[in-house]
Amino acid sequence: MSYTESGNQLWHPFPLPLPSDGGQCQWQGGYVGCGPQTAAVLLGWQARRLGLSLPEPERDALAARLAPQLGAWVVPFSGRQRAVQPWSWLLGLSRVLEREGLPLRARGHWGYRPDTRARLAHNWKQGIPTVGFEFSPRTQHYGLLSAYAGTAHGLEGQLVAPLVGKPTLHLQPRLGLGGVFWLEEA
Repeated sequence: MSYTESGNQLWHPFPLPLPSDGGQCQWQGGYVGCGPQTAAVLLGWQARRLGLSLPEPERDALAARLAPQLGAWVVPFSGRQRAVQPWSWLLGLSRVLEREGLPLRARGHWGYRPDTRARLAHNWKQGIPTVGFEFSPRTQHYGLLSAYAGTAHGLEGQLVAPLVGKPTLHLQPRLGLGGVFWLEEA
């Protein structure tokens, strides 16, 4: 595994080129939300890798199709931005995969898990793209991870498409919830 050093952190970069999950599409008068957008990126990646056909092969159309299945809801006073709960991301995507007969399953760690770092190392070794999640007083976002690093305060992930002014997610924040989500073969 290769490493890059930035500041005093040792980052583990993803070993393959990754698509972008940036630039959320519009859906029903607002943004589709980062949860459906990242689920669409993972599903598209795995479908291409396995040679599967999807009902909506284009990323934004797939994200819009996934939004209601993942339980996306409009955040009050946000300009119609949508949010998805971590359990809804996993359960909703699992139901979609099963209903479509796709040989994939949605998996994840949310909240503090001592084995999250080992899971990320496994995913990187297998070339499995992974979504990071942070819900804290500073950030509420799902984003495709390009690298991860252990810190004195937990685990951080660098994003493929950085948030404005914030290139990292705290995957195990002291205040709030974090986690990682991925798709694997069933």
